[in-house]
Amino acid sequence: MNPDTAIRLHHRAVRQRGAAMVIALIMLLVLTLLATASARMTILEERMTGNTQDRGVAFQAAEAALRAGEDLAQMPALPDFAVNAGGLYQPAEPDQIPLWLAVNWASPAAVSLYDGMATAPGSLSRATASFLVEELPWVATPGESLAADTSVDEGIYFRVTARGLGVSGNATVTLQSTFKR
Repeated sequence: MNPDTAIRLHHRAVRQRGAAMVIALIMLLVLTLLATASARMTILEERMTGNTQDRGVAFQAAEAALRAGEDLAQMPALPDFAVNAGGLYQPAEPDQIPLWLAVNWASPAAVSLYDGMATAPGSLSRATASFLVEELPWVATPGESLAADTSVDEGIYFRVTARGLGVSGNATVTLQSTFKR
C-alpha cells in the first residue's frame, strides 16, 4: 500500500470517530422531544375527555332538576310564590337583572335543591342540581284577540330555571323552560 494512501485513510478514520457520537446524541434528543410531546398530548386528551364527561353529568343533573321544577309548577294546588324564597319567585321588575342571574345558587334558602340524583347510577349520584320557578306576568297568547268583547285566556306562565353541577364542580349547566299552565 502506498504510504500516502495509508495516511489519508488514517486521517479519514480520525475525523469520523466523533461524528457517530454527535449523530447518535441528536437522534436521542429528537426521540426524547417526540416522547415528551406525545405524553403531553395524551394528558391533554385525557383532561378533555374528563371535562366532557363532567359536563355531560352536569347536563343530566340540570335536566332532571328542570323536570322537577316543571312538575312543581304543574301541581293542582300551587304553592305561595309571594314569599320570593325557597325556589318560588314573583317576576322581577323589568329594569332589574334577571332573577336566575341574581339568585345565590349555593343557598338552600334561595333555590330548591334537587335530591333525585342521590340514587342515580355511577358518577351521576355525586352531581348536584337545584332549580327555581318564577311566576311570570300575564302576556297575550300569540293569535289571541285583545278586543274588549272577547274573553281573555287567564293562563299562568312560569319560567323554570335549573342548574346542574358536575362531579368536579367545574362544569355548570343552566337550562330553562317557559310554559303556560
